[in-house]
Amino acid sequence: MNKLYTLIYSVLIFTCLSCQQQTPQTQIEQTAIDFCEAFYNFNYPAAQAWSTPSSLSYLRFLASNVRQTHLDLLKTRGAAKVSVISSKIDANSEEATVVCQIKNTFVINPVEGKIEYMSSLQDTLQFVRENNKWLVKKDIPQQNGKQSHD
Repeated sequence: MNKLYTLIYSVLIFTCLSCQQQTPQTQIEQTAIDFCEAFYNFNYPAAQAWSTPSSLSYLRFLASNVRQTHLDLLKTRGAAKVSVISSKIDANSEEATVVCQIKNTFVINPVEGKIEYMSSLQDTLQFVRENNKWLVKKDIPQQNGKQSHD
């Protein structure tokens, strides 16, 4: 009898959870968290799943700069923690912006290969809607309004 109650309870929980509709805002915010958790924990291949095609070359470049010493430091400190500070969706242009706070993270300087610990930082993610899916546009960072070639 307990197995029957457990089965019925499980089916009800599953049904309730699957019936919940995610709004575009919650979808984008969850994607931002997933992307940042992968990105700031040096899991660039996973971050590519939430990225625009134009972002892939930048993510591959960053991945090529990750060394075992960087991964060891990450293991020592623990994974980065991500939370959403704000989000804004422009329904007309199908673009969105999400500001995330990342705590307990490292940033690698791809030119020098040096790694720096950051107790907290903010990242503003630009989203675009492609093929009915919200994707992060993470291209090479700009400096002073010009594309950085470092």
